[in-house]
Amino acid sequence: MAVHARTHAARLRDERGSSLVETLLALGLVALVVAIGVQAFAYAHARSIATAAAQDGARTAVSAGPAAGLDRTRQVLRAGGGAARTLTASITQQSATMTVTVAGSAPGVFPLSLIMPSIRSSATLPLEQYAVEEQVAP
Repeated sequence: MAVHARTHAARLRDERGSSLVETLLALGLVALVVAIGVQAFAYAHARSIATAAAQDGARTAVSAGPAAGLDRTRQVLRAGGGAARTLTASITQQSATMTVTVAGSAPGVFPLSLIMPSIRSSATLPLEQYAVEEQVAP
């Protein structure tokens, strides 16, 4: 019995400090999960701003022209602040449609940008066209 008690006491002495190591490993894992979550939130926020800018720009471009649509898209991107600083806008007009495209990358909160996909959002609306009979003669 005395031998068993001595080996048990020796084993407990050998494990001193192990709870500190286990706690540090757990905290490291928690910090990694938080970092990935913050980066995912930044990506989702930038994508939401890109979608809103493309939709608003397309709506304005159809009613007021491509230049006004591009201005409106840039206004929405500026209002997005730092989350939209790397996003750029472009407008394509075809015979019956107007397309606004916003593309770029999400802000890199942590050096995880190698695994983050790029952002590309576009909105297409038909151009308003009137029949010949409805057009007002000059």
